[in-house]
Amino acid sequence: MVHHDAPGAPGGHRADSLNDMLFDHLTLDARTTIFQHFWEQSEACTTGIDLDALRGCVRILPSSGQDVLYAKVQVAILNRMPQESHNADRLYIIADICMANMRLGSSIFCHIHDYLKRISLIIRDIKNNHVLEEDLRNVIAYLNFIKSSYWWGPDRPQYITHDVIQVLVDLVGHHILDAHVQDTLSALISLTKSPVAILRDPELTYSSCSTSSSKEGTAAVREALIGQQLWTRLRDLPLTYFGQESSKCFRTWFQWCHHATIWNTDLDAIYDPLYWSILRVGFLSGYSEQRKYCLGILRLSIDIACRDIETPLMVVRIDQRSRYRAQYGKYVSLYQTIVLDRYVNQVQACLPDLTNLLGTSSVINPGWTMVLLSSALNPKVQDGVRKVVGNWYMDFIANAGGPVIEHEQFIVEGLLPWATQGSLFTSSLTSYRGRATCSTHGDILADVISRSVGGMPTQVSRRNLFAGVLQFVLDRNGRLFQYSIVYLLKGLMLALKGLPTSCADMDRHGMELLGQVSRLPGLPEIASDLCFAYCGILMHQILEANPSLTVPGFEEMTSRLYSLQVQNTHALSSPIREADLSLPDLQNITTVQQFLESLRNSAHRLIQGSSFAHACDILINILASGCPNRPELKNIVEILEALWDEAERQEFRRPVAVAIPALFFHRELIQLCEDTTNEATDEALTPLLIKVMNRIRELSEGRTYLLSVLVGSVRNASLIEHQTISRFPFEDFLFQFINSPPLPKKEFLFEIAAGEMLQSLYANRSYEFYYGKREWHAYAGVIDLLNRFPESQIETAKRTLRRLIEPWRIQKYPVPVISRWKNAFQLQCMLVLTESCISESDASWYLESFMAALVLEAWPRYRYLLEWIISRIYYRFPFLVNRILSDLIKLDETVPIHTASLMKLAVLAALFLHSEEYTLQLVTQLVSFSANPKIQIRHEAQWNFPIIWELAESKNWTSITSNPAFSALNDYIRKLDKFSNPPPTIRTLKLDAVRDYTLVNIFQGKYLALETPDHQYATYEDFKDIWEDDLRAEYNVPPARIPLGVPDHLSANSIAVSNNHEAMVGSAPDFTPAPLQTKTGFDLNILLPNGGPPSAVQRRPASVVLIASLIDNPMNLGGLSRISESFGLEALYINDLKHTSTKDFQSTAVTSHKHLPIRELRVSAVPDFLLDMRKQGYEIVAIEQTDRSGILGEDIPLADNVTIQKEEHTNKSSGTLPRKCVLVLGSEKGGVSAEVLAVVNRCVEIRTVGVTRSLNVQTAGGIAVYEWWREWGGKA
Repeated sequence: MVHHDAPGAPGGHRADSLNDMLFDHLTLDARTTIFQHFWEQSEACTTGIDLDALRGCVRILPSSGQDVLYAKVQVAILNRMPQESHNADRLYIIADICMANMRLGSSIFCHIHDYLKRISLIIRDIKNNHVLEEDLRNVIAYLNFIKSSYWWGPDRPQYITHDVIQVLVDLVGHHILDAHVQDTLSALISLTKSPVAILRDPELTYSSCSTSSSKEGTAAVREALIGQQLWTRLRDLPLTYFGQESSKCFRTWFQWCHHATIWNTDLDAIYDPLYWSILRVGFLSGYSEQRKYCLGILRLSIDIACRDIETPLMVVRIDQRSRYRAQYGKYVSLYQTIVLDRYVNQVQACLPDLTNLLGTSSVINPGWTMVLLSSALNPKVQDGVRKVVGNWYMDFIANAGGPVIEHEQFIVEGLLPWATQGSLFTSSLTSYRGRATCSTHGDILADVISRSVGGMPTQVSRRNLFAGVLQFVLDRNGRLFQYSIVYLLKGLMLALKGLPTSCADMDRHGMELLGQVSRLPGLPEIASDLCFAYCGILMHQILEANPSLTVPGFEEMTSRLYSLQVQNTHALSSPIREADLSLPDLQNITTVQQFLESLRNSAHRLIQGSSFAHACDILINILASGCPNRPELKNIVEILEALWDEAERQEFRRPVAVAIPALFFHRELIQLCEDTTNEATDEALTPLLIKVMNRIRELSEGRTYLLSVLVGSVRNASLIEHQTISRFPFEDFLFQFINSPPLPKKEFLFEIAAGEMLQSLYANRSYEFYYGKREWHAYAGVIDLLNRFPESQIETAKRTLRRLIEPWRIQKYPVPVISRWKNAFQLQCMLVLTESCISESDASWYLESFMAALVLEAWPRYRYLLEWIISRIYYRFPFLVNRILSDLIKLDETVPIHTASLMKLAVLAALFLHSEEYTLQLVTQLVSFSANPKIQIRHEAQWNFPIIWELAESKNWTSITSNPAFSALNDYIRKLDKFSNPPPTIRTLKLDAVRDYTLVNIFQGKYLALETPDHQYATYEDFKDIWEDDLRAEYNVPPARIPLGVPDHLSANSIAVSNNHEAMVGSAPDFTPAPLQTKTGFDLNILLPNGGPPSAVQRRPASVVLIASLIDNPMNLGGLSRISESFGLEALYINDLKHTSTKDFQSTAVTSHKHLPIRELRVSAVPDFLLDMRKQGYEIVAIEQTDRSGILGEDIPLADNVTIQKEEHTNKSSGTLPRKCVLVLGSEKGGVSAEVLAVVNRCVEIRTVGVTRSLNVQTAGGIAVYEWWREWGGKA
């Protein structure tokens, strides 16, 4: 018996023919005996189907008669087929075996058809598609079998009828069977590209199927497919089916459209509005593969149309088909670039085309533009792309004055989910001294909503968008950045405000939604009031347009809105609740004893809940009336402890925490602490106040609204009763505050912004109404305390200064330019403390410490402050100045920045020393530095020389002014552009260590605005407020050591501190639309599935093997990997697979090595490997320059119009690469070795025309592979 080769194997068909000849001459008994042999062999197999045995059984079956044998084989195949269901290659062979016998094949297919039809009826009749698991397994197996039979193509007769197609179509949509059905339909559509022999009767033989009948049968199948069968089923499916991962359905749909264009057949479906609605769902819900199919369907559907399309989502005029094709072609390119490729730079380049897409000349239906934008803003797209597209759209709406038609659904479903992300608000949040705290993104969003609602073309669309925005807020159910609600409502309010009264008419549904939004829980205090105010204003605007509307609860809303307008009671103290009215009248309590009795009688209800802050106010009034007498001290301690326990129980709510400092650090209580004759003071009161001070300070680090009331109370206590500083932990308090000055957190800045917006509506509702003074009043209070530190407590200030300077002093090289623990406020406070804390005895130590910090510091603003501090030490202790010039002369110039600082210190000293001798020495030294080769030293000297010259002229120091060399240098420097127009840098700021030494210049100076702006912790106005408060309270505070100074308002206005650490991606500048760069081409043919089993589909498209074993450079190997994968080579061979894990390899390979077979082939094994490949039919070609190398891509000229063909042999090799080819590349230096050249078939070289004779091996490999594709690509 001749062995039966697998289908497609070499010699397989010759063996089949030989077997058929042998079987035809066997007697009936012999055939029965042979059949029995194969049947027993088949029955003995327990793991599926024995393919060889089955093939033998089928071959021996007679063409007629023997029904029992046919039935036996059919039953065996059908029963065992489910075991083979997941092995596509084996099903492929089984299908071939069955179709080899027309009678058997038809019988099996008829049985499968009947079975599938029965199951489809069950699925249709039974609720929830409930089918037995065994039936489902059988259906899946039969579907996979049918698919495998279709893979054989038109070379085999196929059992295809209208009923078969209908059964397959009916199974579409079943949650388990759908993927298998779609694969089967896909294979069927691919099959019908060419004429197919159709089996209709089990007795029909292959020989009777004429070509004409094949064409007629194929036409019938095409008519069934292209007709309404497939579309009728698709339109009956719910939209939710297409919203799931259903890429296979869209693949089938795409093939259906593609074949309709080939067959030049009009599809009735494309004129159905549901067709385009389903396609829209596919775009919005699918992944990359599904969206590519949708793009293909969109393009093909326009080509298919034979008459005008008039649907809500698609309009096509046939007489302008070319225009529609061009614009929808551009749409496809935009969608691919923005949504599928997602390279940010390419997306930015698309923005002009997006603008044109929404222009008046565009024929693109707005619905498809919204599909593109919605897909681009999908959360699965990376943030960079979403930000570019989202900001472009908002900018477009702002510039266009409102949206075009049909944008309302996109705004609610596409734009708002992206635009309300918290990161967009926080990244654009800015906080300016003297300006409003705002979120740029929030303001733009409000403007977009305003323009969108106001720009809607009809009242219905305006109502829909108005209600849609409100419903969006409610549907999020708290899963929304809270402050985004504020900006959305602001936009709605501005929209109705800008409309005529008649156009602001909203329906009852919109009013009800407003009521629900106004009652949203969980918003911060100011944001909650602001949202309510916006909702109330919107309701009044709507009622003005439609007075007949009534909304439940509107009266209560109006009452609360009125209270927002007129209430002037400070919100820092919560009002008494109605439930507290039964408590004793707090206003009648005038003594500590009465307060304690009421506290005890009410079981502490007197201070519970919202009564806490009011009780604190009453107690403050009692203390203000006079110092308690001795018997009441114990009672006061009991009351304070009760209040503190209650504050802890309430977890320091805002009204509670704000009320504590003013009471616990009241002047009378502080004075009691100073009474050392009372034991109760040391045992109870002082420890309690220390605990309160530490706890409130900890809370203030996260709640900056506590800073002003805490620092104000503590400062007053320390300046009135100086002993408080030593009795309380002031050193730790000051050190921690200065070292890490608390700043408002991002989320609280939004509350500040909300306060400013609310104040613009109601002047009485300011930030101060809710939270008191801003945090910069606390900064000013601490600074003023340092400036007025009592002499009796100066040791505390000295210890604080030592602790502050220590980390600066002990730094080690190298020092990072930016360090988290450093800030300008530390140096500013040290500059203030140097005036009172440095004595003559420790001046040298401080000078060395600050000089050590200056030598290592790199940040210009910190160097500026350090130089100012050091110059103040020199000013106060002039005997130390002489060391400056000596240090300057001896200094090593290898550190130019340090030399520049010493020059500046020397100049600053000259301004207050008034010494002609010192200044002359300095000028002489500056002359040499002015010609220094180090640019930093030279520029510093040239910048300072005119300053010294002006000083000498004002003092009439002729030893300097009469020197012609000095005079000439001064004239030369003043003519330089960099002197007349100095760059705005901290280094070029002029400083006078004496005259500029004011609080305003230290904390509000220009140096804070230059280069990277820094925080202005306190300003002139803050200090004035504090001093005015001292005057009103008649506090006798110590005098200030540093004057306040006069602010430079121009400088102050220019200083702005931004909390925006991430720049917003704004809209791209205007570009002229240009060709779009894409990373991947969009070829419709690529989307068509490849038929055949996995083993055939996975075959690489190019029959080329690349040998790179002689190459050592991983970067070159990575490039060759990318080339090999891009052009579909069979495999790449390299010397060592370890190369693939190197950084150099992966930098050029990108990810190509993950999709390409890369195998190891040692250099020594290359010759033997090539000889083996030659035996397998490959031709070996080396890319090398030899005396016999052909020119790549050229045949050898023999005579006029005559060439030597590839198979002819001459001394010069042909330059045309063979179809089945092994390309060998040589090493970077040595090329192809002699051992390898000895086994190659021929060599080719690449023609070059420049001076350089050789190419990089990567480049050479790429040229050779491309030349192969040029020659053989696409050829049969």
